[in-house]
Amino acid sequence: MSAGRENGARPVAVSARSLSKRYRLGEHRSLQQTVNVVLRRPGATTPPSLDALVDVNFTVNRGEAFGLVGTNGSGKSTLLQILAGTTLPTGGEMEVHGRVLPLLAVGAGFHGELTGAENVTLFGSSLGIPREVIAQRMDAVSSFAELERHMDTPVKRFSSGMLSRLSFAIAMQFPADVYVFDEVLAVVDGEFQGRCIDEIKRLHREGRTVVFVSHSLDQVSQVCDRVIWLERGRVERDGSSDQVLDAYEWRHHSPET
Repeated sequence: MSAGRENGARPVAVSARSLSKRYRLGEHRSLQQTVNVVLRRPGATTPPSLDALVDVNFTVNRGEAFGLVGTNGSGKSTLLQILAGTTLPTGGEMEVHGRVLPLLAVGAGFHGELTGAENVTLFGSSLGIPREVIAQRMDAVSSFAELERHMDTPVKRFSSGMLSRLSFAIAMQFPADVYVFDEVLAVVDGEFQGRCIDEIKRLHREGRTVVFVSHSLDQVSQVCDRVIWLERGRVERDGSSDQVLDAYEWRHHSPET
């Protein structure tokens, strides 16, 4: 594992420098339209663009619990996709040091026709975890998710809550350096949410880097020391969780808005 560049006395886990992402609206609706634009044929019109991220800069130190807040369309998902390596920026760069375990959506990465156990094996293998380690931890995954009776069932028959529990259980049982949680607790019950929050705090105490996204500001406050607020693709504020969350709540949840 690369230790990352030093940031003062602490090694860097994640850094974004002048990060930008621009989408061309409608460019995939018509292959011919896309070809015409690329070849600059007469009459071709360039589709309008959308800047999902604009000149985003931040650094996350190893072992930091880092939160990300913003309204729908603020760029959170795009930022996490770049961090996870599932999409590329159109400008700037993102550096990530160590193995990333991304939980970006309920059931993301699962194959509906495969059983719960088969999906655990597939997910772990995609992270480079040896098959024997996956097999050793299968019981722990199913126990944490409370799905012992369902691990031989195709996940297309799972509810969203079951998928979320299985996703989270995988994250808790397989080792990584950077854990990314994006709204994975939104569809599970309160008791399981509490267990998950406790486990994320444990990861933080053990020195793992945690990136946590939730519309629940209470959950973000419980988990994170530091928060970045994204607004229309730009960093509106970066600071301690209390200060940033108070400012965000005042802007978006005050009676005047």
